[in-house]
Amino acid sequence: MTQPIFCQTPTRGFVNLAYARKVCFREIHYNMAWQLACVIIWSNGEKESFFGKDAKVIVQTLEKMK
Repeated sequence: MTQPIFCQTPTRGFVNLAYARKVCFREIHYNMAWQLACVIIWSNGEKESFFGKDAKVIVQTLEKMK
């Protein structure tokens, strides 16, 4: 059984990163400014995007795991 890796995002609630198959980060130009974007591909194949503060919290959570 997979151990849960919970991440609480400011606007989207809790995310369990244990079921992430792939996590991609990049800077995007949005509303005349650069912000961090994160796309997670889950183990069931679905994709979910996170932007700004949410993406930064996911980065911090993944860095803590190292």
